[in-house]
Amino acid sequence: MNSLFRLILLTLLSGSLFAQGLQERLKVVTTINYLRYFAQEIGGNRVDAIALANPRQDPHYVTPTPTMNQITNRADLFVENGLSLDLWAKNVIDASGNPEIQPGTPGHLVATLNVPIKELPTEISRSWGDIHPQGNPHCWLDPINAKIIAENIAERLAKIDPAHAAYYQERLESFRDRIDASLFGEELLKIIGKKAGDILSRKARNNGLMEWLESKGLSSRLGGWMAQAKRLDGAKVISYHKTYVYLADRINLHIVGELEEKPGIPPPAKRRYAIVEQVRREQIKVILNDNFYSRDAADYVASKTGASVLITHIDVGAAEETDTYEKLISSLIESLVLALK
Repeated sequence: MNSLFRLILLTLLSGSLFAQGLQERLKVVTTINYLRYFAQEIGGNRVDAIALANPRQDPHYVTPTPTMNQITNRADLFVENGLSLDLWAKNVIDASGNPEIQPGTPGHLVATLNVPIKELPTEISRSWGDIHPQGNPHCWLDPINAKIIAENIAERLAKIDPAHAAYYQERLESFRDRIDASLFGEELLKIIGKKAGDILSRKARNNGLMEWLESKGLSSRLGGWMAQAKRLDGAKVISYHKTYVYLADRINLHIVGELEEKPGIPPPAKRRYAIVEQVRREQIKVILNDNFYSRDAADYVASKTGASVLITHIDVGAAEETDTYEKLISSLIESLVLALK
């Protein structure tokens, strides 16, 4: 065998093996970029994850495209937020021609399964605007909920790829540890020891974290986002949309009203006037305005009251400084602290 033939054969062989290696990686398609980030963090080198929606756009209103359908046609796992946030996902799935990701199959996951949902409506009427019948869908902005979402993704990856279940579990635990350290501080976790993240998360969810820490003489050891957010304790803000309900509950920020009178419908003049009076009356300093919503109404209220408008982002990668989930939450809390000082 001459050297040229041997070189060609080795090149073809290595190319074939490389292609096989690529094919072994699970193809995960998500609706929203935070889900892509979670899937990639849990899946590591076993997963290639891609998000369909631009992280800077309103996740409620995404127009499916032929490219999305083609991407989804090759997916092993399709992950959506659910809770009527990404209803457009159904059109993508239907047009994909992929039987492996249809609802009810292992290849389809609603990531918010088992997350405690807020603002479940008791009645539904079209006249009320864009009401979510399954409750407020922006639950990933509470880091404790983010851990549940990550667990759901890890479990599903293990189900469709059981040979690597231990790998996904190991990466899940690492992700959970990072979130716990960011939320409560590494020092407090070390002091409490085994299951510290679970213990503290449970106390925080039941609104008993500070009381429990004080009873143990550990309140001064609290760090992370929870310590940083103490400077926001009880502060009042207005938001454009019901976006930050979960984050506000976690850090004890009081959202006392929304510019939208009806979700999904721009506030009319009468609503703007009412918010101006409320801001003056309650001496509210900050109006939160998601980057994809018009800021006209917020700017109007600010011009009449002296309040400041804080442009916010809700998805990983929506701004250069929010390319990880941890940076997204850090950016939100830091921006609020600066705006409300």
